[in-house]
Amino acid sequence: MTEPRRILIVDDEPLARQRIARYLAQRNLPFVIEEAESGLRAVELITEFKPDIVFLDIEMPGLSGLEVLQQFEERPFQVVFETAYDEFAIRAFEEHACDYLLKPFTAERFNQALDRALKRNLDESRLRALEAKLSEREGYLSRIIVKQGGRTRIVEERDISCFVSRDHYTCVYFDRGREGLTDLSISLLSERLDPQVFTRLHRNSIARISAIKSVASREGEMMVELADGVTLAVSRSRRPRVRRLMKSLHQ
Repeated sequence: MTEPRRILIVDDEPLARQRIARYLAQRNLPFVIEEAESGLRAVELITEFKPDIVFLDIEMPGLSGLEVLQQFEERPFQVVFETAYDEFAIRAFEEHACDYLLKPFTAERFNQALDRALKRNLDESRLRALEAKLSEREGYLSRIIVKQGGRTRIVEERDISCFVSRDHYTCVYFDRGREGLTDLSISLLSERLDPQVFTRLHRNSIARISAIKSVASREGEMMVELADGVTLAVSRSRRPRVRRLMKSLHQ
């Protein structure tokens, strides 16, 4: 017996979620369906529910559809985007052959998108190319999903002082003393964060440039102290950049 397909519907509008759920029910196929009313809940359900297909609204308050995708390093699911009329987004979808539904959409158009998602093998390169295209307008990563115990929250980039990799996790330090975890690696964060705002200190750490309070040498190692009291080592290859940054900060 074929395993039921797991489908996640992400939209902040209840009527939009209901429409998709109704169209899915009309197919009489073995689907297991979950709904998310926000980007934050979508991130939680993608982690817990592990969907095969995600119907993802692009324009949502709090965390956009693109920002939802940015919280995952690996994305083993098909994505069908939903969008209101937006020429930039539509050109990006068509250019990279990722399916989308232009609101309001008909049952016929929905079924076309669903059939493609059911048949298509995941093409991560196309999804990443689309993400890069949309990011031209969206800019660098500005919100991070952070886990604190059993709680998940959105943390603004401007409130983060540093990221530190420990024991296969990435710790996030924010709001002057708070700490949480993100699923994103230091390597991926270094690509998605604004290099004018953050700098890589070591293979296992990234710091906000404006949060660097002082630099000191300890037993031949360069160490930086941040405004929230966190102390981080600087690798040999990155010391010249840190010196230049400190010089420019104190000019």
